Amino acid sequence: MEEQGYLSDEEFGSSLLISIEADKRELASNVRAAKAIIRSFPDTYIVINKHTYILGHKNPEYTIDGKLGDRKGIMSEKGITAGFKSAKKQGCKIVVIDLDEHVSLLRPFELSKYISRRKADFDNGDIDCCYVVFCGKAVMVNASFQTRRMIEAELNTIKP
Repeated sequence: MEEQGYLSDEEFGSSLLISIEADKRELASNVRAAKAIIRSFPDTYIVINKHTYILGHKNPEYTIDGKLGDRKGIMSEKGITAGFKSAKKQGCKIVVIDLDEHVSLLRPFELSKYISRRKADFDNGDIDCCYVVFCGKAVMVNASFQTRRMIEAELNTIKP
């Protein structure tokens, strides 16, 4: 079904709308990560945004529950810092850490350490939440009110 430049996903219907002008190079990865989030959080509404080619214009991939979000396909836990900084520059309130893109082993201890170091981003309102996607599942974490150990425990729930 096409509705004003958007296609609804066959599996999730209007919970996942995809712009017909979305970035084709990242579309498969963006859809895969979005589906993992909706599978884990069925009340979530995600739009894969239109891609623009204006020089210097930031292209957040998602609008998640009305807030801009971007998927970061990091290579290792060390990519968390750059991912958060980049998402903030794009005006995003939500960071989607996509481990399925390049990471084959989930290391909750290491990952929670890097996410908890972004506490200031959550505390000052730059970032509202962070989804971590792994093996087709997602968890939501927030270093503003979760300790590193709580984040680690949450990450352990998506280990295969």
